[in-house]
Amino acid sequence: MEGRIVSTYTTLRTYIVREFLLSLLVAFLFFFFIFFINQILLFAQRILLKNVPVIAVLRLVILSIPQILLYTIPFSTLSAASMAIGDLSARNELLALRACGISLRRMFEPIAIIALLLSTGTFLVADVLLPYSHEQYKSLYSKLLQELPTIEIESYAVNRIGDIVLVTGEVEDGEIGSLLLFDTAHRSSNQVISASGGTVTLVDLNNFIYRLDLIDPVVLNTEGASLERFSLAQADAVTYYLDFSNEVSRFTDVTPSQLSSRDLLAAIEIRRADYERDRENRERTLEELKGELTQLMVAREEASGDRPERETRRIIELEAEIDRLESRKIINFYLQYYRAELHKKIALSASCFILVLITFPLSYMKLKHGRLFGFALSLIVASGYWFLLFFAQTQILDYAIHPGFLIWGPNMLIALISILFILRTRRV
Repeated sequence: MEGRIVSTYTTLRTYIVREFLLSLLVAFLFFFFIFFINQILLFAQRILLKNVPVIAVLRLVILSIPQILLYTIPFSTLSAASMAIGDLSARNELLALRACGISLRRMFEPIAIIALLLSTGTFLVADVLLPYSHEQYKSLYSKLLQELPTIEIESYAVNRIGDIVLVTGEVEDGEIGSLLLFDTAHRSSNQVISASGGTVTLVDLNNFIYRLDLIDPVVLNTEGASLERFSLAQADAVTYYLDFSNEVSRFTDVTPSQLSSRDLLAAIEIRRADYERDRENRERTLEELKGELTQLMVAREEASGDRPERETRRIIELEAEIDRLESRKIINFYLQYYRAELHKKIALSASCFILVLITFPLSYMKLKHGRLFGFALSLIVASGYWFLLFFAQTQILDYAIHPGFLIWGPNMLIALISILFILRTRRV
């Protein structure tokens, strides 16, 4: 008899796992397609139109996949659980299980275990795969810059490179069609160069310095806002040097979200030391100001007659400065930022399991079109969770508290709502 019960539970778990994995595949393809198309459009705008080799573009796309997986896996897990449980509830299969005396906990267990495994996988993606892929992405993009110097210059557009503004015609490989160059490096004078064309060549790959050779340029120099003080010159060629380091850093610099947890912890320790130093400086300044204020107050009490207006004004200034320092929040931007990214890495991974909890109350409801209802519910919850997480990130500098409380807020809210729904539906 015991063997038959074990066999029944094994069959039930196998059936639940199969339904869940099928829904997971559908949901994963849906969310992955949405994020992937967005990434493809980004590459199409910046790279595909530059005649970059298709193989290189495919490698860049593949290297950007870990960033996509960070959000695809949690939302797919949520959708899979809600679709599977909603479908089983709509077909009255869960009602049949309860009628047979089989606890729904038997159904929840395999889904919860898979969600925990997916949480672990998401953390590995965020902590191992994402930092590695970004390093490879940076290396490949730097190589493309060497092979195609004009990759950061758009055709028929206004391009700002440091203090230089380029208005370009057609840009192809290392050649630029007719162009207009504005040099705004000096406030007292400006230089405008018009040329029939130009050639860009790499000078220093490490610092991303390029040489721009202009063909048949006409150079206009002006001084300040005066219309009378200017010079006009014409030449066969002019050479300019372009510094792309700031432009390239937008795509190749490592942000805290792309660091491993070990690197984040090391950066947090450095920023914590800065924070402690700022706090000690404030405390020292407060003590000095309070000491000076005390001396002035004591002197005023001991002296007879009116005190000079200068001393009275100084007392008022000291009181105002002390109030300002005591009310000022000491917030180290980088410390808060690194802490938030570390907790976001963990909280986003844990959301695979926590988001699944909100789907369990569906097993106690009588649904029609359960799979469709479950998918709609997952979209609503995923949108709400994304909004709360984004909002929490925007608040980390407004409150002098550990950002972990804000980042974990959406997870805790979802968990609390799930528990309340489960308790209520079970009583019903």
